[in-house]
Amino acid sequence: MVWKKCMFLFIIFWSMLLISSSQLYAGEAELINLLKKKGIITQQEAEQLLQEVRSEAQKEKEDVQKSITTEIKADIKKDAAKGEFLPSYLKGFKFGAQIFTEWNAVNRFDGFVPTTTVGKNTNAFVLNRGQFTLSRDINDWLGMNITADLFYSTDTNDTTNGAELRLKAAYASLKFYGTETMVGMVPTPSDGYDNSIWLFRVQGKNFLDDRSILSTYDLGIANQGVFGGYMDDEYLKFASKPFSGKWGGYMVGLYNGAGFTTTTGEGNNNKLAAALVYFRPLPTMAILKGLQLAYFGAYGQSNGNANATTYPDFQVNMGQISLLHNNFGVMGQYYWGKGTATGTEDKNRSGYLVSGFARIPGLEKLRLFGKVYNYDPDTNFDKNDYSIYVAGLSYDFNPMFMPFVAFERRDNQRNVAAGTTSANIDYNKYQVGMQLKF
Repeated sequence: MVWKKCMFLFIIFWSMLLISSSQLYAGEAELINLLKKKGIITQQEAEQLLQEVRSEAQKEKEDVQKSITTEIKADIKKDAAKGEFLPSYLKGFKFGAQIFTEWNAVNRFDGFVPTTTVGKNTNAFVLNRGQFTLSRDINDWLGMNITADLFYSTDTNDTTNGAELRLKAAYASLKFYGTETMVGMVPTPSDGYDNSIWLFRVQGKNFLDDRSILSTYDLGIANQGVFGGYMDDEYLKFASKPFSGKWGGYMVGLYNGAGFTTTTGEGNNNKLAAALVYFRPLPTMAILKGLQLAYFGAYGQSNGNANATTYPDFQVNMGQISLLHNNFGVMGQYYWGKGTATGTEDKNRSGYLVSGFARIPGLEKLRLFGKVYNYDPDTNFDKNDYSIYVAGLSYDFNPMFMPFVAFERRDNQRNVAAGTTSANIDYNKYQVGMQLKF
């Protein structure tokens, strides 16, 4: 290792310096004593000169020691970054973690349904995500990724107390011809793309995941790539590289469709096909280099069977426009589709979302953010939709730690023919939380 060589040279050099400096000091001291004997200088002057010689010698040694120590520390850091201090079987591994935790208070109210179905108000500290990721690049073209996720089960048959650990991602990564192919429990295209633009997943889930339309990870195979290489380093300082193709990019996949959260797994022999494609029309134009136009689509059959022989159709279409900048970001989405990935019906659905954030001038670490979205789970009925509004404030202490405060409100339309259930309840939600990751 380089640092071992430096340490050896340091010891040799330091020994030589001690010998030479001692000899130099002895010679100068002898000369000063001779001058004192001859009466050329006084005793006081001799002592002062001797003190100055000692100080010079000591300063010279300290300067050399500091210089060599600095060089050794730099070499040690380089070796540590390369994993040189690890056993060979651990070299190349990368470990990461992410925590979403908050206090929230939810005030539910509704004048259209009986009080008994509204549900109680809540006031609690909660853990929304505890995630651990282990990855390794085995060589230039082969790698792996395993992600475990803490969660609280909502299964009535699950009597386990406390948080449970489940596998969220586990896939082999194959890199050929500038693209990445993932095999195993792999990401679906839409959620990762949304996270690359909307930086406040800590406050709440993205649209398709929040409405339980499509899972974020699933068993299958996916391929991802970019058009024309990646954006410049300045842009990549604040943008997600996997979705920062200079002229755009894509992600396509074939999945079971059940998602990583289901306990029953694949319910039918049908496979879900999903694809995302995005374009960047002005990659070299200053403020508009972050402009992207995207389309996401998914097609297959639901894994929730309506009866013993048939499975409902499932379709997702989503058009999107976004503009990402170091100081702000805006995103708009329009969704139309049929059914959900694990539903038991194929009702036509629609929805839209608008979200954005901006840094405060003079206080750039402080950001205002907000979003509004509307969702209609059955377009055959009027006044069957509902809207959710979010407004918040966050502070970037550093890239790893971001606390936030937020307010969320849900407003429901009412159509008695479409039914009113306890799930469609208006509420006000107050949040104080944080995102911590490394």
